[in-house]
Amino acid sequence: MMKYKVSVVVFFVLIATIGCSSTNSGVGALPSGEYETRVYEVFGMDCPGCHGGVEKLIAKIPEVEKAEANWEDKQVAVVVKEGVELDDEQVWDAIRRANFTPGKRIK
Repeated sequence: MMKYKVSVVVFFVLIATIGCSSTNSGVGALPSGEYETRVYEVFGMDCPGCHGGVEKLIAKIPEVEKAEANWEDKQVAVVVKEGVELDDEQVWDAIRRANFTPGKRIK
């Protein structure tokens, strides 16, 4: 029975570590060229694992090519698809749905 409890504890510690230890490749990995890149403040991201949820929700917006968050800078960079208009409110809504607090659009 004790061996089982230790295994369960190790499992949960491992899961927690993986969830908060993903690397953030930085904004440099975003496409360049003809794309419009916007940067928004995001408050509440406290560890590297936090940024994945906000990236996924913003990337689901049809006008978004790519989203990349940086938890240390408390920002998310959003690449807008060519030839489309992106309403900032869509991004702020995605940030809220990821359980973070949107700030202002920086760029």
